[in-house]
Amino acid sequence: MWVRPPAPVARANARLGGIRVSKINALSTLLLRSPIVWGGALAFCFFALIHGGVIADANVIRYLAGHWVEYVETAMFCVGLAALAIKWIDVERQRKRVGDDLLGPIPEGGQPAAEAVSLAGALADARDEASAAGRPVGYLERRLAEALDLVVRTGSADTLEGHLKYLSDLDAARAAQSYGLVRFVIWAVPIMGFLGTVIGITEAIAQLSPTQLDNISGVVAGLGVAFDTTATALALSMVLMFLQFVIDRREQALLGDVDASAWAALAGRFQMEEGADGTALAMARLGDAVGRNSMRLLEAQEQSWRALEQSAAGSIHRVFEETADRLQVSLARSLDETLGRWTDSLVQAQSHLSSAREDRWARAADALTTAMRSFEQHQKTLAGQAELLARVVDATRDVAALERSLESNLATLADSGRFEQTIATLSAAVQLLAARAQDTVVEPRRVDLHGVQRSGKAA
Repeated sequence: MWVRPPAPVARANARLGGIRVSKINALSTLLLRSPIVWGGALAFCFFALIHGGVIADANVIRYLAGHWVEYVETAMFCVGLAALAIKWIDVERQRKRVGDDLLGPIPEGGQPAAEAVSLAGALADARDEASAAGRPVGYLERRLAEALDLVVRTGSADTLEGHLKYLSDLDAARAAQSYGLVRFVIWAVPIMGFLGTVIGITEAIAQLSPTQLDNISGVVAGLGVAFDTTATALALSMVLMFLQFVIDRREQALLGDVDASAWAALAGRFQMEEGADGTALAMARLGDAVGRNSMRLLEAQEQSWRALEQSAAGSIHRVFEETADRLQVSLARSLDETLGRWTDSLVQAQSHLSSAREDRWARAADALTTAMRSFEQHQKTLAGQAELLARVVDATRDVAALERSLESNLATLADSGRFEQTIATLSAAVQLLAARAQDTVVEPRRVDLHGVQRSGKAA
C-alpha cells in the first residue's frame, strides 16, 4: 500500500527532480550546440560519402582525403564551419527578437525602484521558459536581467546608466571571446598544412636513394603530399576567416540594436525616492546648487573663452594685416628692383643690338659704295674699250679701203712700172695706220708684194 510522503519531503523530491531535469536539459543543449559534435558529424558524413563512392571527383579526393593530414585538416575545418553556423543561427534568432518589449511600457511618472523585483522575476520566468524550450538566453534578456539585478541590490537606479555602459562593454568582450574555437581552428589548420609539408618532404627524402635515381615516383609522391596539404590548409583557413568576418560584423550590428533596446526599456523607468531623514532631499538640493553653480561657471568660462577668442581673433587679424602689409611692401620693393634690373638689362641689350645693327648697316653701305665705284670703273673701262673697239672698226674700214686703193694702185703701178716707189708709199701708209690704232693689236692684212711684183712683171 502506497503511503503519501509528508509535504517537506515531497517538496525536496520535487526540487531534486527539477534539478535533474535542468541538468539533463543543460547537457542536451550543450550537446546540441556543440561545434565539435556537429563538426565531427559533418566530417564523418563527408568521408563516408567519399569512401562510399558517392563523391568520386579526383581533385576533391586528392586535396581533402589524400593523406591523413588532409583528413585532420578537413575535420578541423568542419568543426570551425559548424561553430560559425551555430553562431550565425543564434545571431539571426536574436535579431528577430531584439525589438520585443520584455518589460512592458514605461508608466507615466516612472516606477518605484522596489518594483524592479517583480520585473526581474517576470524576466527570469521568461528566461526559464526559453531554456526549457531549448532556446539559449540572448544578449537583450541577459542585459535587462543584470541591470534589474543592480536596481534590486542597491534599491536605487542612480548608477543604472553607467552600469548599462559597463554591460555593453561586457557583452562586446563576450562576443569576441565566443570566437575562440574558430580562431584556434583558423590558427591550427595552416599549422597542420605545414606539418603535412614537412612530412611530405621527409618522405620524399627518404625515398631518394643513390642506387635508385631512375625511379623518382616515390619522391614525386612525397612532394605532392607536401604541397597539397599546405594548399588545402591555406584555402580552408581563408574560407573560415571570411565567414568569421561576415558573422562578426553581423553580431556587432546586433549588439548595437541591443544597446538601443536596453536603453529604451530602462531609461526613465524608475523613480528617485527620498529618504525619511531628508538626506536625499538635501543631496538633491546640493546637486541642484552644484548644477547651477556649474552652469554659471560654465557660462563664465564660455564668456571668457569667447572674449579670449575675440581678442585672439582680433590679434591674429591685426598680425595678418601687418604681415600682409609688410609682405606687400617687400614684394613691391623686390618687384621694383627686379623690374629695374630687367629694364636696365633690356635697355643695354637694345642699345647693343642697335649699335651692332648700325655697324652692320655702315659696313654694308661702305661695301655698296665700294661696289658702285668698282662698277663705275668697270663701266668706264667698258666705255673705253667700246670706244677703242669703234676706232678699231673704223681702222678696219680704213684698212679695207686702203687695201682696195692699194690693189688699184698696184694695178696702176703694174701698168706704169713704178713698183718700188709704190712699195715705199705703201710702207709709209702702213706706219700711218699703226700710229692711228694706238697700241691696239691689229694684225695687218698682209699683201703679197711678191705676187703683185710677179703679176706686175707678168703684166
